[in-house]
Amino acid sequence: MATLARRAGKTVLFIILFCLSAKMLDASKFISADTSANFSYWLYGYSSQENFDDLWFFVDVGGALLSTIVCYNIIILIIRKMRR
Repeated sequence: MATLARRAGKTVLFIILFCLSAKMLDASKFISADTSANFSYWLYGYSSQENFDDLWFFVDVGGALLSTIVCYNIIILIIRKMRR
């Protein structure tokens, strides 16, 4: 039962960190509209309003996932050191 609680706690921690990271990261602040249009043209062969925000989405999700993994590992490392 304790193992299940630890796994559930780690999963909840990861989800909370991901939500916080996704909320704090806004790729539209540092990626210009021209860069996003060029990415759409490279990915689809054309740039339109429908696929204009794809680069921002990929950077938001990738950045949030990367920062979540780093923060999660740091928190788990600190917890393990405190338990010793």
